[in-house]
Amino acid sequence: MKDLIQCTVTCDDFQRWLECGKMPMTIFKGEDAVTMLLKIQKSPVNYLYQTAVEADSSISWKNGLTFCGVHDIRSKTLYLTEGLADVLTDRPVPLVAKSIPSVVDEICARINQRVEQIIANDRDNLSVREVSGLGAARDLEDYLEDGARQEALDRFFGGSEPDGQFHSGYSLNELPEAAFMAWLQDPEGFIRTEADQHIKVNQEKFLLQFLKKDALLSEYQAIVQDPDSPLHRVKAISEAIKTSGARTVTVTVQKAGEELSFRTGTTPLRGRYNSYSTSHIAAADRQEFERLFGRYASYTAEDITRITYGKRTLYEAPPVQAEDMAEGMAMGGMG
Repeated sequence: MKDLIQCTVTCDDFQRWLECGKMPMTIFKGEDAVTMLLKIQKSPVNYLYQTAVEADSSISWKNGLTFCGVHDIRSKTLYLTEGLADVLTDRPVPLVAKSIPSVVDEICARINQRVEQIIANDRDNLSVREVSGLGAARDLEDYLEDGARQEALDRFFGGSEPDGQFHSGYSLNELPEAAFMAWLQDPEGFIRTEADQHIKVNQEKFLLQFLKKDALLSEYQAIVQDPDSPLHRVKAISEAIKTSGARTVTVTVQKAGEELSFRTGTTPLRGRYNSYSTSHIAAADRQEFERLFGRYASYTAEDITRITYGKRTLYEAPPVQAEDMAEGMAMGGMG
C-alpha cells in the first residue's frame, strides 16, 4: 500500500458520498473532469480507487483502477494518497484539507519516540554489552580508525555539535496493508508492539550507536578544547572568507623569516585543510612567493598574519601567533 495522508473532508456532498454513495463519483476542476472515484468495501473500511476519464467524462475499457485512499467507516476518518489529496485540494472549492503528515511519518515518529523513552539514552537498558557481529565489529573498527575523526571535523567546521543522544532510527519505506489495518484498529497497541520488536532485534545496532557517539564526542572535544590546534585558525580564516563574499583578497604571510603580501583567489582559503596551494596567487605575486620560499612551497594558517579585502581587514592572526611570528622574524634577521 502506498503512503497515505490523513485528510479532513470540507465538502458535505463529498462526505455524503463517502458514507452512503453507491455510484462512482466524477471529480471536476472547472468544467473539466479530472478523475473518477469508486468505493469498494472491506470492513471496517472502504477502499477508494480512481480511474482516468475521457474528454467527454466517460471511461473506457482501457482504463485501469488505481488505489488512492481509505475511508474508516466507524471513525469517519479519511486517508488519501498524496496524488488524490492534491487533486481534491487544488480546486476553487476544495473537497478536503490535509490535517496531519503522512501516516508513515506519524507511525515512525511515535514508534521512535516510544523506543527512545524506553532506552532513555542509557546503554544499561540494552541486553548486550559488546559488539560481537562481524559486520558491526568491522563497522566500529573503521569508525574508530578514521570515521569519528572525519565526522568530528565535519561538525567542527559546520558548527554542529554532537548531540550525544540516542536515536531509534525506525523507518518504513512503504506502509504494508496489514500494518496499516493493525494501526487503524488499535493505534496504541500497534505502536507498542512495533517498538518492542524494534528494540528486540536491534540491540547490537543500538550499542554500536552508543560506542560511535562516545568516539565522536571524544574526537570533537579534542579539537574544541585544544586552542593551539591550527584547525581553529583554519576555521576562522574559512568563516571570514565565506562571510565576506570576496573572490580575491590580499594575504600577508610571515614565513622563514620573511614577510610577503600577495593577491590570491579565495577558493583554497574556504577549505578546512591547513595547507594552501599557491596556484590561486596572482602570477606576478606567485613569482615573488617562489623566489622567497621556494618553487614548491605552500603556506599554512599559522603563516598568515592578515587577510584584507580592499580596505577591510577580514582576518588577523591571534596575538600569541603574531608575537611568535615577530619573534621568528627577529631571530631570522639576527642570523
